[in-house]
Amino acid sequence: MQKVENQVHKALAVMDKKSGKMLNYRQLLRHPDYKKDWSLSSANEFGRLANGVGGQIKNPTNTIKFVRYKDIPKERRKNVTYGQFVCTVRPEKKEQNRTRFVVGGNKINYPCEVAIPTTEMLVAKLLFNSVVSTPGAKFMTMDLSNFYLMTPLKRPEYIRMKMSDIPEEIILEYKLRDKVSKEGSIYIMAIRGIYGLPQSGLLANELLEKRLNKNGYYQSKYIPPGLWKHEWRPIQFTLVVDDFGVKYVGEEHAQHLKKALEKDYTVTTE
Repeated sequence: MQKVENQVHKALAVMDKKSGKMLNYRQLLRHPDYKKDWSLSSANEFGRLANGVGGQIKNPTNTIKFVRYKDIPKERRKNVTYGQFVCTVRPEKKEQNRTRFVVGGNKINYPCEVAIPTTEMLVAKLLFNSVVSTPGAKFMTMDLSNFYLMTPLKRPEYIRMKMSDIPEEIILEYKLRDKVSKEGSIYIMAIRGIYGLPQSGLLANELLEKRLNKNGYYQSKYIPPGLWKHEWRPIQFTLVVDDFGVKYVGEEHAQHLKKALEKDYTVTTE
């Protein structure tokens, strides 16, 4: 198990072009060749999660708030978890240096169900075959950005980080030196879904289902779970977390689904 965990962490690190070594977040922040770029990347991630940073983030999610230890309810202090950054280089993205803040879900003691319903392979095959066999049918994909981050939690979760892991830009923006503990820790309260929380996926899925139902989209009752359709429009889709595989007959029907989703999410299509 430890070997697998080490391999995962290496996969979520960045290669130093000169030495060939894989550098994690802390190593990147201390490396003279990478410090500037990855400090900016992590500051942008904090800005997206919190309430912006220096006017650089167009639509911050207000997912987290910085709090003092004394602000954490006493009965929740034993469940404070850790946070860490994972870094990757994504050449195909507009922001190529990608930093993501991930919460240690293994420390969360969540009292409710967390399992997420998913789409069976059979359902995906049925949809693909239907696209081929239906006259005039087309296929497209839709992806929801910041899917987890837009979902309110049923209860807040609390995270501890070393202030030395937080970029200076964020420390100044949120006056964190006024909130740091004697041990050098900063405490964060998550009020919306965030990567790593075990309940994030299910809560996001339940909220998405309610929003789809309001616009006339429902899961089929006659085949294995995962195939959705509209009350009357000639459109069907599979849904895996935040990825849609959409079959439609008529561009206006695909646009109806896209506009329904855009009321609450940022949608990209292919």
